[in-house]
Amino acid sequence: MMMDTASLLSTLRERDVRLWVEDDRIKCTAPAGALDAETRAILASRKQEILAFLQGADALKSTPAAIVPIKPGGGRPPLFIVSGYRGDVFFMLPLARQLHPEQPVLGVQPPGLDGSAPLASVAALARFQVEQIRRYRPKGPYLLGGHCSGGTIAFEIAQQLTAAGQEVAFLGLIGSPFPTAFLPLNRFAARLTGGSLAERKQKIMRRIQKLIHPPKHQPEAPPEVSAMTTIDLRVGGATLAAVRAYRPRYYDGQIDQFVSGEEWHLAHRWREFARTVRQHKIGSLDIEEILRGPEVAVLAAALQARLDAIPA
Repeated sequence: MMMDTASLLSTLRERDVRLWVEDDRIKCTAPAGALDAETRAILASRKQEILAFLQGADALKSTPAAIVPIKPGGGRPPLFIVSGYRGDVFFMLPLARQLHPEQPVLGVQPPGLDGSAPLASVAALARFQVEQIRRYRPKGPYLLGGHCSGGTIAFEIAQQLTAAGQEVAFLGLIGSPFPTAFLPLNRFAARLTGGSLAERKQKIMRRIQKLIHPPKHQPEAPPEVSAMTTIDLRVGGATLAAVRAYRPRYYDGQIDQFVSGEEWHLAHRWREFARTVRQHKIGSLDIEEILRGPEVAVLAAALQARLDAIPA
């Protein structure tokens, strides 16, 4: 199997081979003997994709602070993802790693994580994030995704981009509850009554088993991920309150829903607010279990298939 560009460059770095871009050309330094004939042939045959990768890495140096490279590099249009996990965009790292090697994934963070005041409405959050996205990529088409409460914000981002005359080629809601589902009574009632009796028993037993026998091997966490701080919790609380108060308006476009087994999400309600809704069932587990476990490969395959279907 051919090595992806990031892995190739990483292998070269281990040999103390350095590549960079100067005047739109690749420059190289290497110790004697580090570049054998086979490696030189590989570099020559993949010159253009290496050039694109390095230029993309250089562009990230001037990236707005709210745009976080979860999976940088690659020649495809970037997928901007709004995380709902208290703004922790690296919660999406296991999913990003499963996507095509040439598919960049960029997280979009809310304001307030630096200690400043968080924004109090979905419209304001979306305006801020649209500004950050367009500073990074001034024109569409845009690929957008949202996880959990971030799905509501991604929905509003799509509204604001299209209102500004920009094309949104993809809007994916990944385990994203409808805003009213976040109201405490609705969520509690749905958890009690959602699904068959056997399914509810199964979910309860899974949670008990996880408490009694926690996994021995936790998913690898990147160094950027740390324990949630008081600031993170404050931003998360403000975002959740904003989502609960949000009232969607009709979106004249398509939504791709990636739906888990959580009935409290009220995922069917999104159909009332978009021209087209495609639903992709990704399993009966909770969305957090899917994102952090081996089942993330199933979600990634469904997401990648949809991204591959977008016209170039």
